[in-house]
Amino acid sequence: MPASLLTEILFRGVFEIVLYGLGYAIGWVVVPLLSFGYYRVEPWDFRPRSKTRGRSRQRRPKQVSADAACAIGLATLAAVAVLACFGWRAAGA
Repeated sequence: MPASLLTEILFRGVFEIVLYGLGYAIGWVVVPLLSFGYYRVEPWDFRPRSKTRGRSRQRRPKQVSADAACAIGLATLAAVAVLACFGWRAAGA
């Protein structure tokens, strides 16, 4: 097994876990803020959940999937990075 393949396997896994976790954490904060609490992010859980058939009378906030929260978090991170870059250039640094 070439070293480059082994390195790719290890770093890709670590990179995906860190990037997904960072995106999820940012999305977990941003989604309720932008929706004024109307949407929540579902828990980061890898276990399959069974759907309950009983309906609750209590209205709960709608949930955004963890993958969608990750995408929103990464898009927010990219937007903040672009704004920081423009601010850095505008400041003349």
